[in-house]
Amino acid sequence: MKLAPETDNHSLQALIAGAAQGDHACFAGIYERTHTHLFGVAVRILGQGQAAEDVLQEAYVSIWKNAAGYRSEVDGQSIQAMTWLIAIVRNKALDAYRARARRKESELPGSGEVDEEDTESSAVPAPSAMQLLEQATQALHIEGCMNALDGSYRQSLALAYYQGLSHTEVAAHMGAPLGSVKAWIRRGLEKLKGCLAAQGVVA
Repeated sequence: MKLAPETDNHSLQALIAGAAQGDHACFAGIYERTHTHLFGVAVRILGQGQAAEDVLQEAYVSIWKNAAGYRSEVDGQSIQAMTWLIAIVRNKALDAYRARARRKESELPGSGEVDEEDTESSAVPAPSAMQLLEQATQALHIEGCMNALDGSYRQSLALAYYQGLSHTEVAAHMGAPLGSVKAWIRRGLEKLKGCLAAQGVVA
């Protein structure tokens, strides 16, 4: 039986609190409940493979070391336990992504041998919507903006970006048409970025 989101959040908070006290059983509980979703987050940024697995391992080391730093509320805004965990994974994954991009650039041939098209494809891309969400999460403004969204927008974004589900998986989870889910996510992102911009959060 799946726990209700609120119950599950409180349970995760309790496990994080236990891990902060050095309880290895609590840390194992965090891993058991979250590793599938968190691996999905890493895969969405880095793709399937060793890089995503390495990032997940690094993230759990960081979670263990920094469990005492988790706060369920900051400046009057509620911070979900899963939001905090995903922010750690995203940080690690984006660091790995940028490092990989820098390695590719350093491996390019010398001047005069580089095709303009190859140079463009090797450059670090502009921040994606997912990266914008990550930066917003770090700034702790995203909670208020997410809570201000209409239900369908909020739920579809939470499933896609907090839990790492594909659009098809989000549609199945919500029992909604795929086209509607894509529209909700697209429109929700627009509203979310507008809200964050109004608060001075710049990607």
